[in-house]
Amino acid sequence: MKNQLNTEYFENLWLTSDHPSQLSADFWDLRAQEYNKSSSKNDSLTNRENKVEEFLNKGIISDVSTVLDIGCGTGQLAITLAKSVKEVVALDYSEKMLLYARENAKKAGVRNIRFIQTDWKTIEFDESFDFVMASMSPAINEPADLYKMMTVCKGHCYLSAFVERSSALRETLYNLTDQSYLHQFHKINYIFNILWTKGFFPELTYEEGAHNRLFALEKAKEIYPFELDVQNDPLKVKLIHDFLDQEVKEELITEIVSQKKGELIWKCSQL
Repeated sequence: MKNQLNTEYFENLWLTSDHPSQLSADFWDLRAQEYNKSSSKNDSLTNRENKVEEFLNKGIISDVSTVLDIGCGTGQLAITLAKSVKEVVALDYSEKMLLYARENAKKAGVRNIRFIQTDWKTIEFDESFDFVMASMSPAINEPADLYKMMTVCKGHCYLSAFVERSSALRETLYNLTDQSYLHQFHKINYIFNILWTKGFFPELTYEEGAHNRLFALEKAKEIYPFELDVQNDPLKVKLIHDFLDQEVKEELITEIVSQKKGELIWKCSQL
């Protein structure tokens, strides 16, 4: 009997499953200040330092490594990596994310990072990298994005993404706008199985946690219609705004988010 659990099977699952859409650069511009503030906290810095130490201990990176960071955001992980490697090339398609990233690198005194504003789907590289990473990056949104990531890698790849996420506030907003809220995300599962069927042996780990998202009311009214992809529907936008007006306390909207993150590391040979 022919084995149906092959690469094509998991590629099709990924392509046909319900999963978050790839949001626009305008949306990430809107989120840049929040991301930068969150990633600048001491516990976030400690987590990044621990992650880089893990990469060093596993022999994945060294002081002669070149690194590609796909979807670098405000650059905090790229900056931490740059202190331990030869060079980092950091990509993002959000102009404001990269403005913060360049400022953060300057403050940290790190000069061995090249920041490039680009979409992962369109950029082409003549060079390959010792370590290629996509940390919580929406850029890896389909199999073609994954394979492109692997073609520019001559060492190891790292990819992380949510596998579960829940929030009472967001659940309410989705119900208000007649949508289903996805608590589970299967991208890590699909990627793990795609890699396995191609003869790679990825290491998979999970990390659980919770955090509070805090927004000024007007910022929340901008962000949530984008996140729910209803920004072009005036009636649904009004429903969200009316609900947030009821939820605001001391001029802030607080969203308590519980989440589980999956992380994959695998040794890669160029496809």
